[in-house]
Amino acid sequence: MFMRNRDNFKRFHVLTLMSVASIILIFSLGYLFYNTLSKNLLGSSRQFLAKQVEIASNEVQRRFNTLYEDLTYYTTRWEGYDEVSGAEKIQSSRTRQLLNSYGDLVDTLFVKRGEEIWAFNLKDNNYFEQIKIDQPKSFNDPKRFIKVQSHLDPITVIASVNLDGFLGHYTSNHYLGDGGYKFYLYGENAYPLGENERTVELSLSPALWKEMQNEYLGGLRGVYEGDILKYQQDGTAARLKAIVAQYPFNLFPLEGKFAIVFAQDQSIIISRLYNTYFLLFVGLFTLLILVIYLLIKHGISIDERHIALEKQSQQINRLFEQQTMLLQETNGFVYYHDASGKVSNVSENVTNVLGFTKEEFLENNKSQVVEKDLQKLQEKAKKALDEKWDYLSFEVSFLKKDGAIIRTKNFERLFYDQEGKFVSSVGICTDITEKYLAERELIKSENRLRSVLNSLPDIIFIYDNQGVYLDYYVQESDMLISPPELSLGKHIRDIIPPPYGEKMESALLRAAKTGKVQTEQMTLDLPSGKKFLEIRFFKLDEERMISVGRDVTEQKLWEKGLKEAKEVAEGANRAKSEFLASMSHEIRTPMNGLLGMIGLLEHTKMDDEQQSIVKVIKDSGESLLVIIKDILDYSKIEEGKLELELSSSKFREELNKVINIFSGMVVGKELSLNLDIAPTIPQWLILDNEKLSQILFNIIGNAVKFTPKGGDVSIKVSGEPILDKNFMLYFNVKDTGVGIPKSKIDQLINPFTQTGRGTAEEKSGSGLGLAIANKLIELMGGSLQIESEVGKGSEFSFTVFARISDSEEKVGKDDYEKYAKEEYKLSHISDKFPKEILLAEDNDINLKFMKLLMKQLGYSVDTVSTGEEAVKAVQKKRYDMIFMDYQMPVMDGLEASREIKKMKEGKYIRIIGLSANVFKEDIERAYEAGMDDYLTKPIKIQDVVMKIKESSGMSV
Repeated sequence: MFMRNRDNFKRFHVLTLMSVASIILIFSLGYLFYNTLSKNLLGSSRQFLAKQVEIASNEVQRRFNTLYEDLTYYTTRWEGYDEVSGAEKIQSSRTRQLLNSYGDLVDTLFVKRGEEIWAFNLKDNNYFEQIKIDQPKSFNDPKRFIKVQSHLDPITVIASVNLDGFLGHYTSNHYLGDGGYKFYLYGENAYPLGENERTVELSLSPALWKEMQNEYLGGLRGVYEGDILKYQQDGTAARLKAIVAQYPFNLFPLEGKFAIVFAQDQSIIISRLYNTYFLLFVGLFTLLILVIYLLIKHGISIDERHIALEKQSQQINRLFEQQTMLLQETNGFVYYHDASGKVSNVSENVTNVLGFTKEEFLENNKSQVVEKDLQKLQEKAKKALDEKWDYLSFEVSFLKKDGAIIRTKNFERLFYDQEGKFVSSVGICTDITEKYLAERELIKSENRLRSVLNSLPDIIFIYDNQGVYLDYYVQESDMLISPPELSLGKHIRDIIPPPYGEKMESALLRAAKTGKVQTEQMTLDLPSGKKFLEIRFFKLDEERMISVGRDVTEQKLWEKGLKEAKEVAEGANRAKSEFLASMSHEIRTPMNGLLGMIGLLEHTKMDDEQQSIVKVIKDSGESLLVIIKDILDYSKIEEGKLELELSSSKFREELNKVINIFSGMVVGKELSLNLDIAPTIPQWLILDNEKLSQILFNIIGNAVKFTPKGGDVSIKVSGEPILDKNFMLYFNVKDTGVGIPKSKIDQLINPFTQTGRGTAEEKSGSGLGLAIANKLIELMGGSLQIESEVGKGSEFSFTVFARISDSEEKVGKDDYEKYAKEEYKLSHISDKFPKEILLAEDNDINLKFMKLLMKQLGYSVDTVSTGEEAVKAVQKKRYDMIFMDYQMPVMDGLEASREIKKMKEGKYIRIIGLSANVFKEDIERAYEAGMDDYLTKPIKIQDVVMKIKESSGMSV
């Protein structure tokens, strides 16, 4: 009894000493771990601040540079105008766009010509304000104003910038968390940014400022540890030990040095770690005390007899249970061999690994090993027993119950008796299939890479980080200056001749420093001829660099030929555009006289037969005009010059206008025309209504044209919102017409293509309608699908993008239709709107038409045939309006308009340009020359009447 108590006391004493030692060890390791974590956390904070301040500074500098470039371009747009107020008609949209784009930076935009100064700004409600400044104004504050001077005219554009708001806006996107502070440096001063400026008064300590100032003024970035002064209400300053990072930059053309500074309070950084780590440490320490207490209590309560009798059994069982739990996590099982080598026992985990039950595995374990592995295993086991190995490890493949094969790693402990005979063994079998497959794949990958390197025609060299050759993979040494084996151990400058040696060394060092691929080219005169080589340098690992050289001689020659071919193609395209523009002018000019005279003839007294003849002539002329317009539209689409002109309108009303155009044809052919618009489509949409109408006119027109009498044409429109305010429209036009052969469906969208269906009348047209519709659909972000069956009809489906409009008013909508529908009497126009009108036109037919038209309107007009005569006429007489032809001999209409607008009396004359040119660039040149409006030939009587009304002050 005494002996048992003494043993128990010894065990208790040992456990106590071990517990105290464990506690001391835990505290020591905890302190070291906490110290290491805090240092790593501070280091991570330094890197985080340095990266964030660099990103913020680059964003600010890039945004500011973009502003200066836009101001420079904006200044050039004011050149050529005598007065700021006169040019504002054209420049207002650009000015509004510039202020909208840089609202966070630019407060006010000033335009100064001589002593005349205008100011432009946007109010909070997006109201555009234009103010003329009568008092002299100084713009000398280098931190406040950016000036851009025109090189051609005495024009200066000054942008008033708000640096504090701008820098605060861009740095607000970088969240530093609690204890984070932001400043910016300018000159010799530091200024707080963002929330710091409004809530607390902060400044950098003198010591920290002195340390930062040298590097900041020298253009160097840096990260520091120093104090930030936080002033209290009583005037005292609390010192906060912080990590501070600054990144310098320039804001051209502002003078002086700038830098953004980010700082974080070290105490807050450490406090986060301390709180988390302290709770974890307390939890672990409590768990340790609990475990020690349970161990001591359990050791004292064990009876000596039970320990003597059950010691070995408990150890084996405990070991087995622990191994079973461990193997459950590692997907393995434990097994035992008896003296004969037969598996005598196995853990229950075998079912999870192989799928067999314990009994099935014990009965047939050898048959579950793949045959080739079983033979090798038996040979290795025999050798282990002969040589009395203590341990045996091997890998085999097992066949699972479901037929799958897995790879396992086995480790066995072999036991022998005193005579050296094998008595038993215990082994652990672990599933390593994933690791085995990964290793196999890695070996295959390495072999593939080596095979690729050995078979590549490229020249591959490996260097150290200083540029010394270490290895090479070269197939053809005739592309080298010297044999590759002579390069090993030498520097890159010693092998490659100047100046390319220094150039390649510089690229290698840049790649080693930045980790990014660096590409250089060099030209070598080799025995095989002049060769162009492209060399790429990149990191192989932390200690080695690699270069891949490729012969690009053929590519260089091909690029040269491609460039020449591209120039030839562009020249041909320009020639085509010039030809189309010329043909447009040449055809539209006589068409103007033809259709104009027919329009005047319609207002004369005629019998029914004459009216029928005039109608045929007019319809034929307008059909010819449609064909000309299709050809020009397709040409502009091919050149990419066609642009969307977006406007806000009531979608259903615009769609109904298109459908109403076909009402006459529908009634004549007794067709059923149905329009179904989904209720989910918004009332107001922003899109190009003119181009959408052109698409629908072509597609619906074909459906009506090729549907026989009594047939059906159905139009369905649906849609769905896509992100933000974008809206996708789905159109489906289905008819019961003659149909299209499937072999010809793909050809429909090709220009000048007709399928040959229908009568001769139905085949009329240029064959460009669907080609133009398809291009316009693609321009509006959609696609066209065609399905058809001969004798049953066709179905055309397409999609276009639109935007949901917030306004209930039309944006930029032309009210021409309102005037086209008005009933007006030509003979009374001059009585309502008396005008002195000058007509400048060199074509006799057009001149006669315009004079007859003006006569019917009640005007007696003066006429000239050249731009020079028009200028002289304005000098002699005061006119209210001038209808000016675009192209005239001696002096064209553009030059004449410029000269007239320069005159004092010319500023009040409304000049209407007349031209057969319909390209956008021609119209823009007309407005830039001083023309107030523009009419394209053939000119309609309604167009002339509308322009006269506009010049009289009617709002259109």
